[in-house]
Amino acid sequence: MQQQDGPDVTLEAVRLSLGQALAEGGSRLLLRLTDEELAVLTSAAEGDRSIAASPHLEGMSAQEREWVLATALRSLVSRDLIEIANTAELDTALKGLNESAQVEIDMRLSPDLDTALTLRKTAERILTLEQTTSAGTSYVYFYVHGSHLLLVEEVTGGGMHTFTLVVSVPEAAEMARRLVDPNGVADVDGPTMELDPRALEAEFVGQPLKNVIENALVVGQLILVARVPGPLLMTYATAEELWMVNVDAPRAPTGVTARSVGQQALVDRIAEMLEFSA
Repeated sequence: MQQQDGPDVTLEAVRLSLGQALAEGGSRLLLRLTDEELAVLTSAAEGDRSIAASPHLEGMSAQEREWVLATALRSLVSRDLIEIANTAELDTALKGLNESAQVEIDMRLSPDLDTALTLRKTAERILTLEQTTSAGTSYVYFYVHGSHLLLVEEVTGGGMHTFTLVVSVPEAAEMARRLVDPNGVADVDGPTMELDPRALEAEFVGQPLKNVIENALVVGQLILVARVPGPLLMTYATAEELWMVNVDAPRAPTGVTARSVGQQALVDRIAEMLEFSA
């Protein structure tokens, strides 16, 4: 399938317009999509190489995937998120999305959907977040387009994607803080421990951190995806405290530290990652 583009609008113009709108009205929810709806849309969009997880689709066979993609296309049309100008091709696609049928669909996107997909694939840098608990793993992606424009994609374990436009880095950092510290246990800033990057196994990191890792109820992993590899942050929240392990750069011989933190120190570190520049 191929998406036909509308009038040319520069990315900078889109960012400027959205930034101004957010400054006036504040952050806002854009839309929600399923794994399969996104798969239909990204397969139709040239150059889309999303890093976002698709937990619902990952366990499906090729035949199951073919069926749900056909249903997803119908769902997008029924929800007025896309408009198909050539309905004959739509009928062909719905009867069987397969590799042998090279169907070219004239697909027009709703404004909110177009905004989400454009910001999703053109971010200057992306902060990825995985939150793991006994209930499973969920994912969040912060697509950074400047200090006053971020797109946040939250992905549940069931494959539901929620897109929100966020007006500032501090607000995005607070969103991330609530995800890695949902019970609000981050309390006290402790002393910084220097760790040896060559010996990060549990038996070598020291008893306080070892105890926290072994008793963590919520584990967070934040990785900055950028032109130059950025920092990584691991968080471990127990019933009583939260520790963070910070890695300044991949494969660096130094720059790995651990400490217990309060909420503000945690927010500040996440904000630094969102504002990171090589």
